[in-house]
Amino acid sequence: MTEWILKASQLKDPIVEVADRAEALPAKISWLLLGCALQQDISIAQLQNFLLELQKKIDDVAELPAPTEAWVSSVISKSKLKDWRLVSQAAGIIWSVGRFARARQNRLDLWAKNHCPSDLWRECSEIFYMGKHNPLRPKILLFLHRLVSFSPMGAGTLPPLPASAGARRWLIQTNAYDPGETPKEKLKTVNFLYKELFPENPAMACHALQFFAEPVDENSYFCQRIFPCGKCPVPCRLA
Repeated sequence: MTEWILKASQLKDPIVEVADRAEALPAKISWLLLGCALQQDISIAQLQNFLLELQKKIDDVAELPAPTEAWVSSVISKSKLKDWRLVSQAAGIIWSVGRFARARQNRLDLWAKNHCPSDLWRECSEIFYMGKHNPLRPKILLFLHRLVSFSPMGAGTLPPLPASAGARRWLIQTNAYDPGETPKEKLKTVNFLYKELFPENPAMACHALQFFAEPVDENSYFCQRIFPCGKCPVPCRLA
């Protein structure tokens, strides 16, 4: 498993990779926020493809005029995401992230630099579908840990590493998943898992396990980039 984590750590986070295509730092952070807000009930490869399609017309999420709902729907259709649970919310999420950035003079780099992680966490709750109904705000945890790739934050301790579908899948496959746990208990469990899998750098295990969330079949895009099935050290149903 250590070998798998080390190999997976060489892959750039797909959402960070999309955000990094923007020219200016504030725009990069806006795209990062959008990717995290949309990361729900969708594979990371599908989300990356959808964001790349959006970028063909949108340079900066904060720019006006905002994309129309009809155009966003056409991109969803082109990306073959008609059954995605966020189909009807996607346009609103894009508008909300843009409004959030504009409210901060489209200088999210300065906003990040001048606020501690706990304040950033609190303010991100203003964004539509950013996890307001979950007290731990898992999408905001994702954003804060990805933000490290782009911008310093104000003094303060980062929150726990975020859970992921890949971490949940790993726990299920090792019979360590407890569906009865509270969200806080589940977060504690996955952080223990990261530390157990890679004590030297738990964040690396967190990063790697997001790629383990893929449907394991011949179309497992990220898994195949880590190890071909025949050489993969991680047991799964295809092995």
